[in-house]
Amino acid sequence: MTTGVALRATAAVLALFLARVSGNRAVAFAAGVLAGFAVFGARVLAMPDAFGAAFLAAGLVALVALGAARVWPVITGEGISAGALAAAGTAFAAAVSGRHLPGWQAPALVAITLAVISAFAAEATRASAEAGWREAVAWTSALLSPIFLAAASAGLFSGVPRRFEPLVVIGMLVATILVWAPAVLAERARVSRELVEEVTLGLLSEEDAVALRLPWTRGFEKRFGRPDERREYVRSALLLAVARHQQRHRTGEAERLRQLEVLTFRTRLRRTQDARLARFQTRVPGEFSSEDAPGEPAP
Repeated sequence: MTTGVALRATAAVLALFLARVSGNRAVAFAAGVLAGFAVFGARVLAMPDAFGAAFLAAGLVALVALGAARVWPVITGEGISAGALAAAGTAFAAAVSGRHLPGWQAPALVAITLAVISAFAAEATRASAEAGWREAVAWTSALLSPIFLAAASAGLFSGVPRRFEPLVVIGMLVATILVWAPAVLAERARVSRELVEEVTLGLLSEEDAVALRLPWTRGFEKRFGRPDERREYVRSALLLAVARHQQRHRTGEAERLRQLEVLTFRTRLRRTQDARLARFQTRVPGEFSSEDAPGEPAP
């Protein structure tokens, strides 16, 4: 075994270790760098064709999936954060490995890497919130769609004239964002459906339920309070929606466990609401306080 192969194997093991043992999303960048080095090596000699890109993508997805599949976030915002860090790490490794490639080949390699990890992260986020056969289908998509995306992107890049290569790279970067559309729409549908009963029970207001549907509406809703209150409130509500969704698609002991999670997240949601109301609550109109009491007559 050569030194290069030994270093790449070590990087693969470390990438798996970092992804498995830590719940801190910041390590996703380091894990991505190590996974990228394990797959690309110290130097990429030539821009891969469609088959080669698919092979490299399969390696990247295998490392990330084996390391992080069990702990991947179920909330879209957290999945985007973890996916962006992992994608940035692997893209950094791809940029270093492909630094000697001519023309737009190096940027294309980086863009393909970003799209591959983003596609996996988006589908993994959607899969983590599913249950039953839907979960299996979503995880299959998370493993296969990045490979097909890499093959299609590399094939398109190698087949266009040089003057169109920048457009292909831009298209790959756009795809890095668009692959999140199914996860965002799935979360929107889940929140809309599962939180209806919570509105009926009085646990949530209808305005809050509407604001919770999309990341950009819940992220700027002023009624959710301070950043720390907003974070806890939004997370509890979204995890409640996931638990209710998974409970409806499971049976037996798994269903009972999800019911316990539903009760837990309801309690957290109510506690967060009470803390927020207590901070903003003013005295009841007509109620006297010490400030309202008449003072002592002047001597």
